[in-house]
Amino acid sequence: MMSWTVWYMQAILHMARAEAKDTLARLLAEPEYELDAAWGLFQLARTDASSSMVWARNWSMRAKNFDFVWRARAGETEMGFVEPLRTQVSALVRTRVDEILAERAAAEYPEDFDHRLKQLAVALAEVDGGASAEPVLDILNFPEPSTWPYGAWSRIHGLEALLMQGVVLPSGKTWEIVEPIIQHVRTHRWNSQESSLMSLVVCIVLFTDDPRASIQRVRQLIQEKLLSMEGTRVLTKTLGYSRCPDAVALLRELADDNVRVQHLGDDWVDAVARFDSQEARDLLMSFIDPALPPLSKELIRHHDGRLVRRLAELAQRDATVQRRMFDLTKENIPAEHATVLGKVLASLGTADALLASLELLRDDGTGGASYELHKNIEEAFVEQRPYSGSSNTFTMVPRSSNAIRSRLLEMAQNDPLRRKSAFALLNEIEKWRMWHGRPDGEPRSPKMEAGFLWPPELEGGE
Repeated sequence: MMSWTVWYMQAILHMARAEAKDTLARLLAEPEYELDAAWGLFQLARTDASSSMVWARNWSMRAKNFDFVWRARAGETEMGFVEPLRTQVSALVRTRVDEILAERAAAEYPEDFDHRLKQLAVALAEVDGGASAEPVLDILNFPEPSTWPYGAWSRIHGLEALLMQGVVLPSGKTWEIVEPIIQHVRTHRWNSQESSLMSLVVCIVLFTDDPRASIQRVRQLIQEKLLSMEGTRVLTKTLGYSRCPDAVALLRELADDNVRVQHLGDDWVDAVARFDSQEARDLLMSFIDPALPPLSKELIRHHDGRLVRRLAELAQRDATVQRRMFDLTKENIPAEHATVLGKVLASLGTADALLASLELLRDDGTGGASYELHKNIEEAFVEQRPYSGSSNTFTMVPRSSNAIRSRLLEMAQNDPLRRKSAFALLNEIEKWRMWHGRPDGEPRSPKMEAGFLWPPELEGGE
């Protein structure tokens, strides 16, 4: 009969919602029905009426967005509740929890009640975590009856529910609650299903009242190799939401591993970009600025698209960063830095950025030439104008960009490091003009003095 309890609760909510509270309150007093009754009351108090095919008890298993922690602390709610019904439901569940606690205190074997209490504590945390944080934490901290942590998911879901309710978790008690899970993973690290618990633990502890100490302990867990690669990726993403300055140092350490950083990729870049600190900016800038401490270049090889986007956003909001990027084009930076820098300047899309990016060209192939840079130069000379009546059709229209032509001409004549590259681009521009026409007012030659030949010729017939 118990296996059908959840469906009975759904039927009550679906067919007799007006009388459901009293019915569920009576069922809450019965041990075999109490958990589903508690979740039924939770579902009843919500403003959004979920499908009768959705089990309310599965709500705690939802994927959590840890960015919401800060919004919850600011007063935002993850879901809507009907008041005063939510308060009444909370009181009913809290009363039931108190009754079981009283039975536990008088029992010869109090541990027999712990599993029920932990499951009810999760429901209580979801409906009223702010006012019930203390009893919920106390219950979640009950010891496990054996070496196998049957209450592992209740511990995790209860702590997550408190976070989503805006509770600032006390560091000491939180680590006590997750310690049985850590010990279990230590002895079952070969089991990927069990070790996956650790990825949730390390995310939760970042939001205690002492995040710096928590990050140090997380660092130790990483050194013990208790986190899978997927767990490390989840941790990386959550570090970006932690708002703890020490998280940037840990992100640097995570990116120092050539194998690991390939799997962190975009999540790592986004996590660093969320911090508005000089240390975080330097981490991103280190991929284009050789004066900064270097990081593994494996991230560039596999995930430079997101890195380029974040660096471009940084340059757009910080004039100092943009000036540094322009200055770097005049320095003899390594090819791997120059390539990323060229893509960033191309992404900026301004005339100044495009002119600066020309300084990255090198005839020996060690510069910052890339598809993105070439495409950006093409767009400076040829506009893709949408064709009327079709969203997927464009008309290629020539546009004038004499400043770029003049700079390329100067490089072709006077710059031995970039002469061939500049000449190749000038020829490419002339092809575009032959295919798409020349804009009104643009002279065929950007330089009109007597004796100047167009197109230019390289010395020695090159």
